[in-house]
Amino acid sequence: MKRLFPVLLALTAAAVTPAPGSAQNRQTQTQPAGAVYTTYTYLTYAILDKGTSPKPLAAKGVGGTLTLRPDGTYQKRLLLAANGTTQHFDQEGRFSLTPGRITLTHSDPNGTNRTDAGTFRLTGKLLTITLEGYPAGNQSIYTLRAQ
Repeated sequence: MKRLFPVLLALTAAAVTPAPGSAQNRQTQTQPAGAVYTTYTYLTYAILDKGTSPKPLAAKGVGGTLTLRPDGTYQKRLLLAANGTTQHFDQEGRFSLTPGRITLTHSDPNGTNRTDAGTFRLTGKLLTITLEGYPAGNQSIYTLRAQ
């Protein structure tokens, strides 16, 4: 019986684990963890402009919040303090997540829909979002902490 137990355990695990590529497994992979839906505080913001420098340029005086809601809506309240003033970058819109990817869709000041896309990584309470910039290869990099 002692030799049979590991075999039975392996067969049981195989029976309850979705096969790679199966519909059930794809659904599990595309569902983000519930922990992602919360309010985050901006810790850092940097811009990579490859035409200027091979290294990202860190913004100073970063603050504000980003709220990701389970209904697919988000609210961005990014603050940047520089030259004695505070600049506000506010957005509200919709977002979607797939494994490692994020898209944010919002209206610009002229009412035109704009979509920003990139990658995200959630490690504990730290969320890193890297959005693709223009021209290709440029990036905006945000580090946030869940409140």
